[in-house]
Amino acid sequence: MAGRRPLIAAGLVAPALVLPVLARAQPALPPTVTLLVGAAPGGTTDTLAREIAEALRERLSRNVVVENRAGAGGNVAAIAVARAAPDGGTLLVAFTSHTLNAVLMRNLPYRPVEDFTPVALLARLPASVLAVGPSVRERDLAAFVAAARSRPDGFSFGIGGVGSSLHMQTVLLRSALGLTGPEVPFRGTAPALLDVVAGNVDAMFVPLDVAGPVLREGRVRALAVSGERRLRALPDVPVLGEGVPGVRTAAAWFGVLGPAGMNPATTAALNEAIVAAIRGPRIVERIENAGGEVQALSPAAFGTFLGGDLALWQETARIGNIRPE
Repeated sequence: MAGRRPLIAAGLVAPALVLPVLARAQPALPPTVTLLVGAAPGGTTDTLAREIAEALRERLSRNVVVENRAGAGGNVAAIAVARAAPDGGTLLVAFTSHTLNAVLMRNLPYRPVEDFTPVALLARLPASVLAVGPSVRERDLAAFVAAARSRPDGFSFGIGGVGSSLHMQTVLLRSALGLTGPEVPFRGTAPALLDVVAGNVDAMFVPLDVAGPVLREGRVRALAVSGERRLRALPDVPVLGEGVPGVRTAAAWFGVLGPAGMNPATTAALNEAIVAAIRGPRIVERIENAGGEVQALSPAAFGTFLGGDLALWQETARIGNIRPE
């Protein structure tokens, strides 16, 4: 996932949106269920897919395999699932790029909402850190916001991946504050953070797990976190909305999708099995340690989420004058 993986937060979100627990209903699935991952082995998406596959083997009484088809920001795997038979035997473990690609790439060979059946949202990754280095004298979010409003061109922002969810969050904050200082693009989050540490760039949004070491060493300061609530790891750091009321936040996410046209009963049974899997303590711990938030939505609620996510990226790209390539 390009420049994304922000995350530490909450507990389980399982309100009325979660489907009622079915009595271990067995969906009419092929003998083997394949989870396609549009990323290389070893990353967050791949690791999460393998954890889920292990739990699903027992619950579905099926052979569940993970197949990595990295390439084109997740498009290779997404295309394969969009073209697969809608029998529940081929599923996509998707991440933020699934909707984000629609505003970054010309002639995307699939429609990210209409060409898929939403099965289950796994987790949201809302917690990136607004980190500043030694070039910024302001010690807290309120002082930074006041200085930024008085000097709109006074702060530079590092971009650790053009078109990433972190870039989108930068666009949203700069728009909310009316900032005109430079955006400095980097080939990755790590080199961008090094320039913030060195004082060459003033600020950037960075994933919590990446920022953690330099935060603990005091080489950068966390002024705010994105998302809707403060983080357990940084309880004294406010969320952006506390200092910038009305600012929108861009969250990364993981979810499971199938081809369009899947049988609702099969989709419901898969949702039940996946929700039970992600509530397991090992998966919860893995997601929360990375700074994420487990979420368990019904297929319909996940579909609504996807539509809203796509609309947010479209609006953010318009604000930031980000053109598809």
